[in-house]
Amino acid sequence: YPVVQTCQACGSSAFVEKNFGTERVEEAFAEAFPHAKVARMDYDSVKGKYDHDNLIQQFEQQKLDILVGTQMLVKGLDFAHVQLVGVLDADGLLHFSDFRVNERAYQLLEQVSGRAGRKDGLGKVMIQVSDVQHPVLQFVRNHDFKALYDFELPNRQLFQYPPFSRVIKLTFRHKQSHIAEDAAHWVMKGLAANYGTFIQGPAQPVINRIRNEYLWEVLIKLPRNTKLIAQCKQAIRQQIQILQSDKTYRSVHVIPDVDVI
Repeated sequence: YPVVQTCQACGSSAFVEKNFGTERVEEAFAEAFPHAKVARMDYDSVKGKYDHDNLIQQFEQQKLDILVGTQMLVKGLDFAHVQLVGVLDADGLLHFSDFRVNERAYQLLEQVSGRAGRKDGLGKVMIQVSDVQHPVLQFVRNHDFKALYDFELPNRQLFQYPPFSRVIKLTFRHKQSHIAEDAAHWVMKGLAANYGTFIQGPAQPVINRIRNEYLWEVLIKLPRNTKLIAQCKQAIRQQIQILQSDKTYRSVHVIPDVDVI
């Protein structure tokens, strides 16, 4: 997609940076297009049982002109009459701290790019991003998953990420950050004797607080050895049992995730 240097409406290049929260974006659209019917779809606006379906139905019936939303807006939805799809702050997708960041960004942007012009093939997708040379954008522009695959595989092999290893992520959740952190260190130390070379962390994820609980993570990257993986899983179960037998950590939620996706 060509880089937009000036506003197509007024010709100005003095773009103003704004917060990209969906509510703020909805307000901006309402101000810019006072005669358009604008609605928002996010977890705050679809709390009711039928709110989601009602919004979708209104948009399908073209009772709404503009629909603003989070990623939930594009997943599994198919609107034939959509002429323009905009992705705000795509840098957040492209620079997320995760080894699957390029794969996930490609999947979402490719999915988004298929939402415009379904009916007449004249739709447009505009992606707001500062790193316009990011390789994933070129892969999306060319709809070239094979190029993404060829780009990703050497890095995955170099740093021993899947499919060249098995990854176990342990997430520790508690209302007090230091207790979750201490629990993560406690389990990590218990595993270090046999699996220390495979352990990363503990560390806080990018989103480090969910539902008033703080998160800490331990990542274990294991060679694709069936016996070693089984032994490590058993050791993890034992360490969690010992941890939660201590009253200090009894209320810590430990969530194991094998082969993180």
